[in-house]
Amino acid sequence: MGNALIDFYHNLEEPIVVYDRKLDIFYHNLSFKKIFGDFNNSKNFSGLDKLSYRFSYQMCFLNSSDLKTYNPIISAIENPYNYTTFATFQKDENNFFNYMIKAFNFKKRYRVVYFYDMTDEIQKEKLKEENEKLKIQNIEFASTNSKAQNQAVKMALLNRISVSLKNELDIKTLIEKSLKELSIIVGANKSYFAKFKKDSFVIEYTYPEVYSPQINEEIFYSKKIINELHLGQNSIQTCLKEHDKAEIPLLNPCIRIILPILKNSQLFGIIVIFTPKKQITALENELLVGISMQVTSSLLQASLFNEISQKKIELEATIKELKETQLQLINSEKMASLGQLVASVAHEINTPLGAINANNEMMKKIFEGINADSKEILNEINTVDKDAINRINNIVQSLKRFVRLDETVQQEADINQELNLTLELIHHKIKNGFEVIKEYGSIPYVNCYPNMLNQVFLNILMNAIHSIEDIKAYDKNYTGKLKLKTEIDGDYLKISIFDNGKGIPLSDKEKIFQAGFTTKKKGQGTGLGLAICKKIIEKHNGSIDFESGRIENEPEYKTKFVINIPLF
Repeated sequence: MGNALIDFYHNLEEPIVVYDRKLDIFYHNLSFKKIFGDFNNSKNFSGLDKLSYRFSYQMCFLNSSDLKTYNPIISAIENPYNYTTFATFQKDENNFFNYMIKAFNFKKRYRVVYFYDMTDEIQKEKLKEENEKLKIQNIEFASTNSKAQNQAVKMALLNRISVSLKNELDIKTLIEKSLKELSIIVGANKSYFAKFKKDSFVIEYTYPEVYSPQINEEIFYSKKIINELHLGQNSIQTCLKEHDKAEIPLLNPCIRIILPILKNSQLFGIIVIFTPKKQITALENELLVGISMQVTSSLLQASLFNEISQKKIELEATIKELKETQLQLINSEKMASLGQLVASVAHEINTPLGAINANNEMMKKIFEGINADSKEILNEINTVDKDAINRINNIVQSLKRFVRLDETVQQEADINQELNLTLELIHHKIKNGFEVIKEYGSIPYVNCYPNMLNQVFLNILMNAIHSIEDIKAYDKNYTGKLKLKTEIDGDYLKISIFDNGKGIPLSDKEKIFQAGFTTKKKGQGTGLGLAICKKIIEKHNGSIDFESGRIENEPEYKTKFVINIPLF
């Protein structure tokens, strides 16, 4: 190498080292010595080893089994061609530098290795990249912060409006609140709610009230807008008219916002808002969508509540009507039962009346020739008349009590007396060929509807009598037996009625309390008697059931009806 070239290398700021073909260090300049140290010529290659072990590739794509080729210094020196690579130099434990290493041949004898320090440039580039990242992060943070603030504002408004609307069940108040809230959000000077009717809308509510004259006005929009509304999409347009068929234009252009209100996915109505603003911000639009959904939800809730309330009113009216019908049925059945008794009762009354009439005729004759014997006869006649009159009075009183149709309030009653009353009514049916056994217990008064219970007792006893009469029809000597028993059973008054009639077939057991079912011949029974009896006992919160066939501990009887009425 020439002295001039050595002088040039000597004064360079960048380190340079020159190797000869024997890989001995031929030359290194002052910068090299300052940075990497002084390497003397050595035949054992120690200088190269000392330099290379502190260098490493920043990025290495070599594929070789020789580990030396993975070192950038060795690769630069041993490579026969011009060579450039980037490497990291570790000066000490904590200091690292980045170098671009260039190697080239000089006069085929020397290998020049040039080190360009890129540490500052790389650090500046990294710093620049970090600054750019930081700027981006700051922008993203500012955007996120703005979005978060907007979201917080939106959520606060939606929450306030949601609280205001969610518990409102009156549709009129709900819509008026919604119109006011929406008008405040977009600075509207006018808004209204219109209900959907086929291809148009009819205004039902306005805000503020100054626009109330428009209520019931019909408004129209294009098919395109109506189709969008059916899909639940908002319509926001700058317009000069309120709607497509409006005859008078607006004084100034404004933004018209149409929010669809859906009910069960069907267009129910719209909220129309007019604002003088030039544009609607993204936040305002999000709020409009959110509030529209809240209004839709609240309207659906209010509509369902009103529908349920209306159904409740209708149901209560139906129940009242059913109760009235039930009372009519009970009274009708009572009158039917009474009708069955009338002929027999008339006969029963006629008998004592006949005795009284006969006695009156006899008394006329006695008065014509009165004597001591006549006085005795008069006393006997008087006794017979008293008995007859008492009998008639008992029958009339029993009938009067039985037809107490107006007793709709519960009252305390002695059930033993009520059973006797019923027996008194059917006395004419059981006075011949019947045996009546009373096993009344010592029972307290119970709160009940006495007239209704009389009807139950009468129905069961009349059924028992008919069942016994069916046997008597072919066995004249058969003695009918009825047994009435009352006792306390826990918290209930238990009433048992036995008979020795023909019994109830097993096949009829499940149908006996069904309305319309009867075992009697056509025209002899309505099929409502026992069904009504069951309803009357249920009205008393009690129960009624029966056994037929072999009755335990009661071999003489074929049927047993048991009624349980709460004592308290």
